[in-house]
Amino acid sequence: MAKVQELFSNLILDRSPAYPIGRRVQLLEGKQKDLEAIHIYIELADPSTYRKKKYFHISRLPVRSWLDSWIYENLVNDEEYEHYLEKYKGRIGPDDIDNYILAKLYRQQAIELLSKTKKSFNLDEWTKPRLRYWYRRRTNLYLKDGTELPFDSGTSVISLFILKQGHDKHILAIGAGGNSRAREEYTIFTTAFYLLGKEKPILHHLVRYDSHNTYHYIPTYQKPIITNTLGSNYELDSKLEKEMRENSIWLNDVLKKIP
Repeated sequence: MAKVQELFSNLILDRSPAYPIGRRVQLLEGKQKDLEAIHIYIELADPSTYRKKKYFHISRLPVRSWLDSWIYENLVNDEEYEHYLEKYKGRIGPDDIDNYILAKLYRQQAIELLSKTKKSFNLDEWTKPRLRYWYRRRTNLYLKDGTELPFDSGTSVISLFILKQGHDKHILAIGAGGNSRAREEYTIFTTAFYLLGKEKPILHHLVRYDSHNTYHYIPTYQKPIITNTLGSNYELDSKLEKEMRENSIWLNDVLKKIP
Protein backbone atom coordinates (compact mmCIF):
# COMPACT_ATOMS: atom_id res chain seq x y z
CA MET A 1 0.00 0.00 0.00
CA ALA A 2 2.93 2.32 0.70
CA LYS A 3 4.08 1.95 -2.90
CA VAL A 4 0.59 2.81 -4.15
CA GLN A 5 0.45 5.89 -1.93
CA GLU A 6 3.80 6.99 -3.33
CA LEU A 7 2.59 6.54 -6.91
CA PHE A 8 -0.60 8.51 -6.28
CA SER A 9 0.97 11.37 -4.32
CA ASN A 10 0.83 14.98 -5.58
CA LEU A 11 -1.25 14.25 -8.68
CA ILE A 12 -2.41 17.27 -10.69
CA LEU A 13 -4.89 16.93 -13.56
CA ASP A 14 -3.32 18.75 -16.49
CA ARG A 15 -4.77 17.10 -19.60
CA SER A 16 -3.21 18.63 -22.67
CA PRO A 17 -4.51 18.99 -26.25
CA ALA A 18 -4.73 15.83 -28.35
CA TYR A 19 -1.67 16.44 -30.50
CA PRO A 20 -0.73 13.81 -33.10
CA ILE A 21 1.80 11.22 -31.98
CA GLY A 22 4.74 12.87 -33.77
CA ARG A 23 4.06 16.23 -32.16
CA ARG A 24 3.55 14.60 -28.76
CA VAL A 25 6.94 12.88 -29.06
CA GLN A 26 8.58 16.23 -29.93
CA LEU A 27 7.05 17.92 -26.88
CA LEU A 28 8.22 15.18 -24.51
CA GLU A 29 11.63 14.52 -26.09
CA GLY A 30 14.40 14.57 -23.48
CA LYS A 31 11.98 14.28 -20.55
CA GLN A 32 11.97 10.48 -20.34
CA LYS A 33 13.33 10.40 -16.77
CA ASP A 34 10.33 12.49 -15.68
CA LEU A 35 7.72 10.42 -17.50
CA GLU A 36 5.80 7.47 -16.11
CA ALA A 37 2.50 5.73 -16.61
CA ILE A 38 0.23 4.21 -13.99
CA HIS A 39 -2.17 1.54 -15.25
CA ILE A 40 -5.06 0.70 -12.93
CA TYR A 41 -6.86 -2.59 -13.40
CA ILE A 42 -10.35 -2.22 -11.91
CA GLU A 43 -12.14 -5.30 -10.65
CA LEU A 44 -15.92 -5.41 -10.56
CA ALA A 45 -17.35 -4.30 -7.23
CA ASP A 46 -18.24 -7.17 -4.94
CA PRO A 47 -22.03 -7.51 -4.50
CA SER A 48 -21.58 -7.12 -0.74
CA THR A 49 -20.46 -3.50 -1.34
CA TYR A 50 -23.50 -2.41 -3.33
CA ARG A 51 -25.42 0.62 -2.08
CA LYS A 52 -23.06 1.20 0.82
CA LYS A 53 -21.62 4.67 1.39
CA LYS A 54 -18.20 3.24 2.21
CA TYR A 55 -17.89 2.01 -1.35
CA PHE A 56 -20.22 4.24 -3.39
CA HIS A 57 -21.16 7.88 -3.66
CA ILE A 58 -24.94 7.97 -3.30
CA SER A 59 -27.02 10.83 -4.68
CA ARG A 60 -30.75 11.42 -4.80
CA LEU A 61 -31.84 12.90 -8.11
CA PRO A 62 -35.29 14.27 -8.96
CA VAL A 63 -37.12 12.44 -11.75
CA ARG A 64 -40.35 13.19 -13.61
CA SER A 65 -43.67 12.65 -11.87
CA TRP A 66 -45.78 9.74 -13.10
CA LEU A 67 -48.01 12.29 -14.84
CA ASP A 68 -45.18 13.95 -16.76
CA SER A 69 -43.71 10.58 -17.72
CA TRP A 70 -47.10 9.53 -19.10
CA ILE A 71 -47.35 12.80 -21.04
CA TYR A 72 -43.97 12.31 -22.74
CA GLU A 73 -44.85 8.72 -23.63
CA ASN A 74 -48.40 9.33 -24.86
CA LEU A 75 -49.01 12.96 -25.81
CA VAL A 76 -45.75 14.58 -26.86
CA ASN A 77 -44.91 14.69 -30.54
CA ASP A 78 -41.20 15.38 -31.01
CA GLU A 79 -41.65 17.79 -33.90
CA GLU A 80 -44.41 19.68 -32.12
CA TYR A 81 -42.41 19.84 -28.89
CA GLU A 82 -39.37 21.21 -30.72
CA HIS A 83 -41.64 23.95 -32.07
CA TYR A 84 -42.69 24.91 -28.54
CA LEU A 85 -39.11 24.88 -27.30
CA GLU A 86 -38.13 27.26 -30.08
CA LYS A 87 -41.19 29.44 -29.47
CA TYR A 88 -40.58 29.97 -25.76
CA LYS A 89 -36.76 30.01 -25.87
CA GLY A 90 -35.53 33.37 -24.63
CA ARG A 91 -38.74 34.13 -22.77
CA ILE A 92 -38.39 31.21 -20.34
CA GLY A 93 -35.13 30.15 -18.68
CA PRO A 94 -33.59 26.85 -19.84
CA ASP A 95 -34.17 25.22 -16.44
CA ASP A 96 -37.89 26.10 -16.46
CA ILE A 97 -38.93 25.81 -20.09
CA ASP A 98 -39.97 22.12 -20.03
CA ASN A 99 -42.09 22.61 -16.90
CA TYR A 100 -43.68 25.70 -18.49
CA ILE A 101 -44.61 23.85 -21.68
CA LEU A 102 -46.05 20.90 -19.79
CA ALA A 103 -48.11 23.13 -17.49
CA LYS A 104 -49.38 25.37 -20.30
CA LEU A 105 -50.09 22.80 -22.99
CA TYR A 106 -50.22 19.23 -21.77
CA ARG A 107 -50.99 18.57 -18.10
CA GLN A 108 -54.66 19.55 -18.05
CA GLN A 109 -55.31 17.49 -21.16
CA ALA A 110 -53.53 14.51 -19.58
CA ILE A 111 -55.48 14.80 -16.33
CA GLU A 112 -58.79 14.84 -18.20
CA LEU A 113 -57.85 11.79 -20.28
CA LEU A 114 -56.54 9.78 -17.33
CA SER A 115 -59.58 10.65 -15.19
CA LYS A 116 -61.82 9.12 -17.87
CA THR A 117 -59.71 6.07 -18.74
CA LYS A 118 -58.12 5.00 -15.43
CA LYS A 119 -60.48 4.17 -12.59
CA SER A 120 -57.60 4.12 -10.11
CA PHE A 121 -56.25 7.52 -11.20
CA ASN A 122 -55.19 9.59 -8.19
CA LEU A 123 -53.95 13.09 -9.02
CA ASP A 124 -51.92 13.46 -5.82
CA GLU A 125 -50.09 10.20 -6.45
CA TRP A 126 -49.45 10.99 -10.11
CA THR A 127 -48.07 14.48 -9.44
CA LYS A 128 -46.03 14.05 -6.28
CA PRO A 129 -42.24 14.57 -6.60
CA ARG A 130 -40.17 11.46 -7.20
CA LEU A 131 -36.50 10.74 -6.53
CA ARG A 132 -34.06 8.25 -7.98
CA TYR A 133 -30.95 7.02 -6.22
CA TRP A 134 -27.75 7.27 -8.24
CA TYR A 135 -24.67 5.26 -7.28
CA ARG A 136 -21.13 6.04 -8.39
CA ARG A 137 -18.30 3.85 -7.19
CA ARG A 138 -15.69 5.57 -5.08
CA THR A 139 -12.22 5.54 -6.59
CA ASN A 140 -10.25 6.52 -3.47
CA LEU A 141 -7.86 8.26 -5.86
CA TYR A 142 -7.37 11.89 -4.92
CA LEU A 143 -5.59 14.72 -6.65
CA LYS A 144 -3.29 17.06 -4.78
CA ASP A 145 -6.15 19.54 -4.28
CA GLY A 146 -8.31 16.89 -2.64
CA THR A 147 -10.58 16.26 -5.63
CA GLU A 148 -11.47 12.63 -6.21
CA LEU A 149 -10.51 11.49 -9.70
CA PRO A 150 -13.46 9.51 -11.14
CA PHE A 151 -13.10 6.38 -13.23
CA ASP A 152 -14.60 5.94 -16.67
CA SER A 153 -17.47 3.57 -15.88
CA GLY A 154 -17.22 1.91 -19.28
CA THR A 155 -13.82 0.31 -18.83
CA SER A 156 -11.84 -2.00 -16.56
CA VAL A 157 -8.47 -0.33 -17.17
CA ILE A 158 -7.45 3.29 -16.62
CA SER A 159 -4.03 4.58 -17.70
CA LEU A 160 -2.58 7.78 -16.26
CA PHE A 161 0.24 9.29 -18.35
CA ILE A 162 2.32 11.48 -16.10
CA LEU A 163 5.01 14.16 -16.33
CA LYS A 164 6.82 14.79 -13.05
CA GLN A 165 7.83 18.36 -12.22
CA GLY A 166 9.55 18.60 -8.87
CA HIS A 167 7.33 16.87 -6.32
CA ASP A 168 4.24 17.25 -8.49
CA LYS A 169 2.96 14.72 -11.00
CA HIS A 170 1.00 16.21 -13.87
CA ILE A 171 -1.53 13.89 -15.49
CA LEU A 172 -1.19 14.73 -19.17
CA ALA A 173 -3.75 12.20 -20.34
CA ILE A 174 -6.15 9.57 -19.05
CA GLY A 175 -6.41 6.59 -21.35
CA ALA A 176 -9.22 4.04 -21.15
CA GLY A 177 -11.47 1.89 -23.26
CA GLY A 178 -14.71 3.73 -22.50
CA ASN A 179 -15.33 7.10 -24.14
CA SER A 180 -13.79 8.13 -27.46
CA ARG A 181 -11.44 10.77 -26.03
CA ALA A 182 -10.01 8.28 -23.54
CA ARG A 183 -9.46 5.68 -26.28
CA GLU A 184 -7.70 8.25 -28.45
CA GLU A 185 -5.50 9.44 -25.57
CA TYR A 186 -4.60 5.86 -24.72
CA THR A 187 -3.34 5.16 -28.23
CA ILE A 188 -1.51 8.50 -28.64
CA PHE A 189 0.30 8.43 -25.30
CA THR A 190 1.01 4.69 -25.25
CA THR A 191 2.63 5.06 -28.67
CA ALA A 192 4.52 8.23 -27.74
CA PHE A 193 5.84 6.62 -24.55
CA TYR A 194 6.85 3.54 -26.55
CA LEU A 195 8.81 5.59 -29.09
CA LEU A 196 10.45 7.76 -26.41
CA GLY A 197 11.23 4.66 -24.38
CA LYS A 198 13.44 3.33 -27.16
CA GLU A 199 16.00 5.99 -26.22
CA LYS A 200 15.60 5.73 -22.46
CA PRO A 201 13.18 3.39 -20.64
CA ILE A 202 9.98 4.87 -19.22
CA LEU A 203 8.43 3.20 -16.19
CA HIS A 204 4.97 1.67 -16.43
CA HIS A 205 3.42 0.78 -13.08
CA LEU A 206 0.53 -1.66 -12.74
CA VAL A 207 -1.94 -1.36 -9.87
CA ARG A 208 -5.05 -3.41 -9.09
CA TYR A 209 -8.19 -1.87 -7.59
CA ASP A 210 -9.91 -4.84 -6.03
CA SER A 211 -13.59 -5.65 -5.59
CA HIS A 212 -13.61 -3.98 -2.15
CA ASN A 213 -12.04 -0.69 -3.34
CA THR A 214 -8.51 -1.38 -2.12
CA TYR A 215 -5.39 -0.77 -4.21
CA HIS A 216 -2.63 -3.34 -4.65
CA TYR A 217 0.71 -2.67 -6.32
CA ILE A 218 1.61 -5.39 -8.82
CA PRO A 219 4.85 -4.77 -10.76
CA THR A 220 6.66 -2.03 -12.64
CA TYR A 221 7.83 -2.56 -16.22
CA GLN A 222 10.11 -0.70 -18.58
CA LYS A 223 7.78 -1.43 -21.47
CA PRO A 224 4.25 -0.20 -22.19
CA ILE A 225 1.37 -2.20 -20.74
CA ILE A 226 -1.12 -2.62 -23.54
CA THR A 227 -4.70 -3.75 -24.07
CA ASN A 228 -6.86 -4.15 -27.14
CA THR A 229 -7.74 -0.46 -26.84
CA LEU A 230 -4.48 0.25 -28.68
CA GLY A 231 -5.36 1.67 -32.09
CA SER A 232 -8.88 2.74 -31.13
CA ASN A 233 -10.11 6.19 -32.23
CA TYR A 234 -6.76 6.93 -33.83
CA GLU A 235 -5.33 5.74 -37.15
CA LEU A 236 -2.12 4.12 -36.00
CA ASP A 237 0.47 3.03 -38.56
CA SER A 238 -0.08 -0.72 -38.99
CA LYS A 239 3.64 -1.56 -39.00
CA LEU A 240 4.22 0.44 -35.81
CA GLU A 241 1.17 -1.09 -34.14
CA LYS A 242 2.41 -4.60 -34.96
CA GLU A 243 5.83 -3.73 -33.54
CA MET A 244 4.29 -2.39 -30.33
CA ARG A 245 2.08 -5.42 -29.87
CA GLU A 246 5.13 -7.66 -30.18
CA ASN A 247 7.36 -5.65 -27.84
CA SER A 248 5.02 -4.57 -25.04
CA ILE A 249 3.52 -6.17 -21.96
CA TRP A 250 0.02 -7.55 -22.48
CA LEU A 251 -2.16 -6.80 -19.48
CA ASN A 252 -4.09 -10.05 -19.77
CA ASP A 253 -0.87 -12.05 -19.62
CA VAL A 254 0.07 -10.33 -16.35
CA LEU A 255 -3.38 -10.79 -14.81
CA LYS A 256 -3.31 -14.53 -15.49
CA LYS A 257 -0.33 -14.82 -13.12
CA ILE A 258 -2.02 -12.97 -10.25
CA PRO A 259 -3.49 -15.35 -7.65
